[in-house]
Amino acid sequence: MPDEFLKTVNRPEARHRYWHIIKEDRDFFPPAGKEFQLKFHDKTYVLKVNHKDDIMTGQIYHDYRLLEGNEIKIKKVGKKFVLTADEAQSW
Repeated sequence: MPDEFLKTVNRPEARHRYWHIIKEDRDFFPPAGKEFQLKFHDKTYVLKVNHKDDIMTGQIYHDYRLLEGNEIKIKKVGKKFVLTADEAQSW
């Protein structure tokens, strides 16, 4: 099982504020419907994967802009996940 998840945000994901997980990366995240904590900068967000293998990220987009083409990296640290997105801009 990989210890990090890498993704380039595409246009629909940026517009509709979600990240889709492809089948090969699905085991990195908890089962659908189970909440997990994602730390980004100084804030921890409680997210979950839905039945379509999407992470609804509206909470993050409320605080930061992630645009089409921005790269994100999520690492597991214990039971929590840590997001790195160097191109994210605060509103």
